[in-house]
Amino acid sequence: MELVCESLGFKGKGICKVHGTVFVVICDRALPGERFLGCVTRRKGSYAEVTKIKTLTPHRDLVEAPCEYASYCGGCKAQNLSYEAQLRAKDEQVHELITHVGRFSDNSPGLETVLKAIVPCDIQF
Repeated sequence: MELVCESLGFKGKGICKVHGTVFVVICDRALPGERFLGCVTRRKGSYAEVTKIKTLTPHRDLVEAPCEYASYCGGCKAQNLSYEAQLRAKDEQVHELITHVGRFSDNSPGLETVLKAIVPCDIQF
């Protein structure tokens, strides 16, 4: 099936939705904005896991991974995502956790004391 990665989830897995539905598909090594072909490898009740077969359009923040083993090692799944995009993804993940698991809303008083800006590292890799 053809998919577009919408965001990064837990452990750097790509979160996608089947076109025209709200059904969630999770793909290892898919990055936001990437359009690819995937094959379903496992289906659970509310989501499925796919394996990426072929990238059709690379993600919008493509960079060359600084580690020569990044493409097959698995330890650093987002190394070919620009550092700025990694920071945005982390910010989105923290925001999702605070609002969904922590049950804060964007209008909650005190949210700004809980949800701080991500502090970038001076040395990226």
